[in-house]
Amino acid sequence: MPATKLTAATIARLPYAPSRGSQCVYWHHKLKGFGLRVFESGARAYVVRYRLRGSRQQRLRTIGDTALFEFGKAQAQAEEVLQAARAGRDWFDETARKRAQTMGEVWRYYAAEHLEAPDISAISRRDAAGLWKNHAEKDFDKCALVDVTAEIARDWHRRVTRDSGPYVANRAAQALRAAWNFGRKFGRVPRELENPFAAITLNREHARQTILEPHQYPAFAEALNAIENPWARAYLWLLFYTGCRRTELVKLKWSDVEILPAVKRKPPQESTPKRGTILLRETKGREPRRVALSEPAVDILEAVPRVDRNPHVFVGFVDATHPAGTHLDPAPFWRAARKAAGLPDLRMHDLRRSFGSWLGAQGIAPKLIGTVLGHKTDITSRVYVQLGEAANIKRQLAEAHAALAKEFAKEKPKAEVIDLEKARR
Repeated sequence: MPATKLTAATIARLPYAPSRGSQCVYWHHKLKGFGLRVFESGARAYVVRYRLRGSRQQRLRTIGDTALFEFGKAQAQAEEVLQAARAGRDWFDETARKRAQTMGEVWRYYAAEHLEAPDISAISRRDAAGLWKNHAEKDFDKCALVDVTAEIARDWHRRVTRDSGPYVANRAAQALRAAWNFGRKFGRVPRELENPFAAITLNREHARQTILEPHQYPAFAEALNAIENPWARAYLWLLFYTGCRRTELVKLKWSDVEILPAVKRKPPQESTPKRGTILLRETKGREPRRVALSEPAVDILEAVPRVDRNPHVFVGFVDATHPAGTHLDPAPFWRAARKAAGLPDLRMHDLRRSFGSWLGAQGIAPKLIGTVLGHKTDITSRVYVQLGEAANIKRQLAEAHAALAKEFAKEKPKAEVIDLEKARR
């Protein structure tokens, strides 16, 4: 059939008129190989005819139904197919291979090959798995890579932000971006596909500045001491006295606790305080970290009951119906304690921030605070110091303001008015 002037206006009017023994296809008058196939039923579809470079065999493939494809979009796709054929590539075969690979498969490859590596901490592995399962799996598990566009990624990020908050949405987006890059590095993602998660503009995050203020301590201490569970009570007090991360401390085992008794000396010299250390094996930095214990922390550990069948310091269950090796879940005890103390917004991690801030307010250098808390750099420690200093400065300014108000409130003696004319008489 001769070439026809195919346009968006003419494709609906062209009749079904097959040549002898062939299909009814109207070919574009300029783009050689792009055509419109008309069926006897009246259905219409865009097609493309091409021959791969180095091959004598022509191929005729359907782009899509005219009801689903706009004319301009179909023409642009035909140009891609013909350009790939001139380079010796079959666009349809390549697209089929791309669509066979889903984002879920890329994520599972990333999880198996990267997250399971020895240098990745169990905490990081757990957090990544939770982000995928809770915020991404439903949207992307069965989604072909070619279908994950930047627009879809941004819409997903906005939805997670609305449902779970800006921080969670940012961490989930960063995890998927890392998985895509890892897959492309090792051939699981075609290199010509741009990373759609890299196009996401992350939410603005504000550093949390909540700490346990000194004036809040009495109510806090009373609430912790009221906890009946001895392991939960000891765990939360030890968080306070050591500044450890909650996930690092909760798995502490007795085999990693060392307590040295106090050394008694003759008067007038005083006895040395009790000392001790704990070894945290699963840390954020992926390296075991030894933490020094103050005397109150040692007293707390000495009072913790031991369970023969459980190696953990902070035991979760002790009855015969639960596994012997279970460690404590402190969350419900913490929620009850902070409610009793009237501190509903205080988080367990805020105790770590308070540890550094209180030391910073006393003039301890950020580098030393970082050493105690296990920071690789002193950037976070400087933030803690600033929080402590800021709390003192704000308090001093507030007290100065109150002193001024008190001074201004005092009744001043009124000035005596003298009549100069009378005084001259």
